[in-house]
Amino acid sequence: MAHLVGPGLIGAAGPTSQTWTTPFPHKPGDKARDKFGNEYVFVEFITTNVSGGVLVQIDATYRAFPLLGTARVGGRVGVAMTGATAATDGGWVQIYGVHLAVQSTGAADSDALSSDQTVDYILRPQTSVTTPSGTLGMVLSEANTSIEASTNYTPIYGMWLVPDTEVSNIPDAFWTDLYSGTTSPVSAVSNTSGPVTLTTATTNGTSMHTGNARPVFLNYPYVTGIDVETPMVNATT
Repeated sequence: MAHLVGPGLIGAAGPTSQTWTTPFPHKPGDKARDKFGNEYVFVEFITTNVSGGVLVQIDATYRAFPLLGTARVGGRVGVAMTGATAATDGGWVQIYGVHLAVQSTGAADSDALSSDQTVDYILRPQTSVTTPSGTLGMVLSEANTSIEASTNYTPIYGMWLVPDTEVSNIPDAFWTDLYSGTTSPVSAVSNTSGPVTLTTATTNGTSMHTGNARPVFLNYPYVTGIDVETPMVNATT
């Protein structure tokens, strides 16, 4: 996992795959960046069911817990970089940049990084409490001809999928360097043909994910907990 450089001359505890018990090396809310420009915030996890690669919601005092659409509450969102084995563990959450292995859920996500990313997916919180909690949900834009045919969803703002063509062109060194020092989700890399293939893991702590994975852009994502109508494709009215 990425090693942090900290803000300015301040050293940052890392790597991001590490979990800490109290006393923490940082106070919750401290931020740091890695050499790729990805930004992280240090949080206190308040549940034990957090694993690396899941989405978490961050409250006003920088406590983090799995993001679920059923909560219906707005707040800041990030990707947990490590797992929590106790309700008082601390660790890093990514809030800006590119994350290559966000855990996803649902049949539509089973082809993790292949050509189905040519369609328009909208990212949303997980809609039901399953294991692991905080997996990324997606909904398709609809080819409707009437506004009455659209459905509602709760979006994640400031987060979107990395297109498949870009994933295939990511240099090998980017993957291997970003995940150095921990269990890598990368089992094969092809820069010129086909999508990247990811492995799976099943435990918290140093593992990166437990299921299907999606690469995403992060721009300080957040949720409002308010439903909106699914955008329509080729709508005529």
